[in-house]
Amino acid sequence: MKRIIAILASVVLVASLSVANAQKKDFDPYWFLQLQAGAAETIGETNWTDLLSPAAAASLGYQFSPVFAARLNVNGWQGKGAINTGSAQVYKYNFVEGAVDLMADLASLFAGYKFDRTINPYIFGGVGANYAFGNDEANALKAKFPAENYLWDGSSISPALRAGLGFNIRLSDAVALNLEGNTSFINDHFNSKVGSKADFQIRALAGLTFSFGKAKPAPAPVVVPAPAPAPVREPEPAPVVKEEPVIVEPAFESLQRNILFVINKWDIRPSEQLKIDEVVAALKDNPDTKVRISGYADKATGTAKRNQFLSEKRSEIVAQAIVDAGIDKDRIITEYFGDTVNPFETPELNRVAVCLVK
Repeated sequence: MKRIIAILASVVLVASLSVANAQKKDFDPYWFLQLQAGAAETIGETNWTDLLSPAAAASLGYQFSPVFAARLNVNGWQGKGAINTGSAQVYKYNFVEGAVDLMADLASLFAGYKFDRTINPYIFGGVGANYAFGNDEANALKAKFPAENYLWDGSSISPALRAGLGFNIRLSDAVALNLEGNTSFINDHFNSKVGSKADFQIRALAGLTFSFGKAKPAPAPVVVPAPAPAPVREPEPAPVVKEEPVIVEPAFESLQRNILFVINKWDIRPSEQLKIDEVVAALKDNPDTKVRISGYADKATGTAKRNQFLSEKRSEIVAQAIVDAGIDKDRIITEYFGDTVNPFETPELNRVAVCLVK
């Protein structure tokens, strides 16, 4: 059995490393927050419907590869136990459980990482500690507890092992509907009983997963064709004096470069700095020209107010980069449109500052 577990673990590890290495260029690590609520069933020696109770959980995690993530989880609310004395007498108590979970994204593991996949199933396992308190109802029934049972008063601390399966269903780039089922394995002190069934609690939870800094893969740069050079007309030779051919430089007409930005950001990436360098070179070669910088934001994400702010920041940061390169600020015209104007059909292309030199 141990050999089989070791082989399976090796296969999963090799597969996940292969996916991570193959798609590293498309993935950026990010943080996420999960808020969940639902119902819990504490396994005991009575009808399962008698032991249903409310449950809630909150987690802070970090997705450090396309496959693997880790999270800190706090869950709890209520547990229940029962004494069978002809008819079941149910008692309630409260608990808080903290744990560290290691998570594996099954879709990325077996089908490859994809930024906008609709359903992402995951499995996890973890370890932690369970702090139970408020056992007054059980202590009120103390006379009915057998002597060998673990009836506790005040509080009880127990180690806990966790495992579960969940699904993140994409609602937007940053928000997903979360569905999760998990189990905590706890010792007999949890429900104050030594019974014929193991002490563990099964939970069904639903909530939301919020991702922070989950950046889309950068789109391919937009190539703007250079203007066609003006036709060169060869001068006619003089009737007596032979002159050298006159080389006519093509007149400068215009230059456009689209400086693209990551969602919800306005910092200039190295790939986009090269485009700014081209604009600066054109301005230096043509001292009578000016540049107009128009900032935009993607209407498909964010509020109108946020997008107005982003377009302004994008326009201003590009203008400052051109000034820092030695261009007089009087030659720079800036404007910003938020998401009221989207010049391109593809949403991610509208996270842009357009530089037009004339």
